[in-house]
Amino acid sequence: MLAPRRLAGPATLLAAILSIGLTTSRASGDEAAKDATPSAAGGVKLLGEGDRLADEGKPNEAVVRYKSAFEQILPALRHIPFKHEVKRDVTRREAMKDMLLKEFEEDMTPEEFRTNELAMKAFGLIPRETDLKAMIVQVYSEEVAAFYDPKTKTMHLIEEPEEVRKAQPSFLERLFGKRGGFDKDENKTVIAHELTHALADQHYDLQKLHKDAKNDDDRAMAVSSLIEGEATLAMIGAQMEDWDGTRTPKLPAADLDRTMTFLGPFMSMMGGGKSLKSAPPIISETLIFPYLRGMVFCAWLANKGGWKAIDDAYRNPPASTEQILHPEKFLGKPDLPTVIDLGKVDPGPPWKEIGRNVLGELQTAIMLGRQGSKAAAGWDGDRYAIFEGPGDKLALVWFSTWDSPEEAREFAEAYVRYQTKRQGKKGFQPETIPAALWRCQDDSCQVVERRGADVVVVEGFPPVATGRLVESAFHATKAEFQPPKGSPQPADTPSPAKP
Repeated sequence: MLAPRRLAGPATLLAAILSIGLTTSRASGDEAAKDATPSAAGGVKLLGEGDRLADEGKPNEAVVRYKSAFEQILPALRHIPFKHEVKRDVTRREAMKDMLLKEFEEDMTPEEFRTNELAMKAFGLIPRETDLKAMIVQVYSEEVAAFYDPKTKTMHLIEEPEEVRKAQPSFLERLFGKRGGFDKDENKTVIAHELTHALADQHYDLQKLHKDAKNDDDRAMAVSSLIEGEATLAMIGAQMEDWDGTRTPKLPAADLDRTMTFLGPFMSMMGGGKSLKSAPPIISETLIFPYLRGMVFCAWLANKGGWKAIDDAYRNPPASTEQILHPEKFLGKPDLPTVIDLGKVDPGPPWKEIGRNVLGELQTAIMLGRQGSKAAAGWDGDRYAIFEGPGDKLALVWFSTWDSPEEAREFAEAYVRYQTKRQGKKGFQPETIPAALWRCQDDSCQVVERRGADVVVVEGFPPVATGRLVESAFHATKAEFQPPKGSPQPADTPSPAKP
C-alpha cells in the first residue's frame, strides 16, 4: 500500500541472476565498442579507465569515471539524450535511516501514513502490533544500493561501513559473481540503473507521474513498475554491452516472464537483508514487484515497438497493476480500470472514517495467498474506506467489481477462505459459500456479498450498521478511468542517430 522508493538493491540482484542466462547474448568488449555510436564508444573507453582505477585501489575515482561513461552510453542505448549533467552524492549507509524518515515526512503527512498503516492492519496484511514506519525504514535502509531523487535531481550512491566493505561475500553472492571489496560490476550496474532514472526524469518528470497517482496505491505501483522496469531493462542492456540499444528490445519477454515467475518467490531469500526476509509478503513482494514484473512489462513493450513504445508508455502510463501483470491489457485497446466512488459512507457514531484508497489486483493477490493470483485475475476496479472506532477498533467497507459474475464468485469465495483462516475459525467454513455470507461475533460482523459482477465486503461494525453499509456500498457509482490532464509530452530534443 506504499509504492516503493526507487532503490537499486533488488535490481542489482536481479541483474546478477539474469546475467547467467544472458551471457550468450553478450558481445565481446572489442566487438561492442566497434558497434557503438561515437558517443557510446567514448563511454566504453571511460568504463575501461574506471576499471583500471578500481584495480589500482582508487574506488572513488573509478565511480566518477563510471558515471561519466554511462552519461555517454545511455543516450545511445536508450535512444534519448541527456539534457544536462546529473548531480551525484555519496551517502553513508549509517545515515540512510534518518534520510528515509525525512523523505517519508516530505512525501506523506502523518495522517496519510497512519491511514496506510491502519488499512494494512484492517485487511490483515500486517499484524496489529506492527510499527509500519520502523519496518519500512529498516527494510529500505538495508536494501538500497543507490537511489535517484527526482526532487533534487541527484543520484545518491551508498557508502558501506568499513566492516561491510571488508566482509567476504556469502556462497549465494559468490555464485552470482560478487567478490569481496570494491565490486566493479555491481557499481557499474547500480550507476547504469540510477542514471536511467535520471534520463527518464529529464524527459518525463518522474515527480509529476507519482503525484498524478496520489490516493490510488494500485496506480502508483503501476507507475513505479514502469519506472523501475525501464531502468532494469536498460541496466541489463548495459550488462550485455548493447551499446547501441538494438539487442535489448529483442530480449524475449515471454522467456523473461517465465524466469521471473520462477525466481520471484526466491528473490528476498537469495539477496535480501534480514529485515526483508522477515517482512510480511505485502512489504517484501511489493518491494520486488516493480523490478521483476516491471522489467517484463517493459520488455513486452520493447518487443512490440522498441524503446519508442516505452517512451509512449511514459506519456500515457499504465493505470493499474492489472496492466503490468497482463501487458496485453495495456496496448491496443487498453483494459482501463473502473473507477469506484463509494459516495457517503456513514456508519454513525462513534465510528470515524480515516481514509480511502484502491487495493488493486496485485495487493488483492498478495492478500489471498497461494491461490491469490488466480482469484484476483478478473479484477476490474475497487475502492475501500477504513474506519476507526472505540478501543482502537478497525472496520472497513470495500467495493470491488470484476470482469464477469464468475470472476466475482471466484474472488468472493477466495476472500471468505482468507477471512476464515485469518480469524482462526476452524470448522466455520461452509462447504458451499452463498452469494451473501454473514458472520457476527461480539457485536462485530463480517459480510461478503456478491451481486452479479460486484462484491461488497463490510467488516468490524455491529449488525444494524453493517446491513445499512452493505446496501450503501452496492450503490457505489462506476466510471471509466480518465488519464490526468497535462501528461508528459514527447522529448523536445532529437534522439541520437543510430549507427
